[in-house]
Amino acid sequence: MFGVILDSGAHIGRIWTLTIPEGLKEVLWKEMNGAQVLGHRYYGTGLAKLDMGCYCLCSDEMKLQHILLGCRAYELQPLLELLTTTLRKVSPDNNFKSLHPDEWGWSPWYPLLALGEIEEAALPMFKGQKGVLRALRRTRQRREWVIGNYYWALWKWRMKEIHEDNFKFIPRLCESLMEQKLLTPVPAHLLKREAGDDEKDEAPSAKVRLTDNAYG
Repeated sequence: MFGVILDSGAHIGRIWTLTIPEGLKEVLWKEMNGAQVLGHRYYGTGLAKLDMGCYCLCSDEMKLQHILLGCRAYELQPLLELLTTTLRKVSPDNNFKSLHPDEWGWSPWYPLLALGEIEEAALPMFKGQKGVLRALRRTRQRREWVIGNYYWALWKWRMKEIHEDNFKFIPRLCESLMEQKLLTPVPAHLLKREAGDDEKDEAPSAKVRLTDNAYG
């Protein structure tokens, strides 16, 4: 999808170093380890119970992938457009797919684990355009934070809908709140040293193999 082939197992542990909300790190870690409990809510006593988090309103099984990609019961396009607009404000104007989460397909969160490796592996494609690659490096933490806040907001709203009887998640009515969340500054304690223009250009890691599909 991104023009590279990754050794997925080598990147799983990186989740704890990502510039994303702490709560989302825990959610993703549980998802990767098959320990995700989606909104179980029990009514009554004894055997009288109702598992509200097991199925979506559309009757599909409730999974993280389903929540982040949306379904016929939730029109996420207005919120996704906000995400794209915000990323355009902090990212260079080019067609590299890592800048377009709406094109991340079936695994909308996995690229976050290896965003740097994906973009660094594309170095040969940017021959003569080092400014683009440097801009990608400089904005990577901010982009992780924006994308992370988008996913975290979707997760919290869906969980709130499950656990609170008086709350209904309607994406188009959450645009203002989402915009505020996406524009939130990166907390100082999450900031790492930003890559400078003098950073040495290196060949792709042995764990990353370049293909020819990085562009849309």
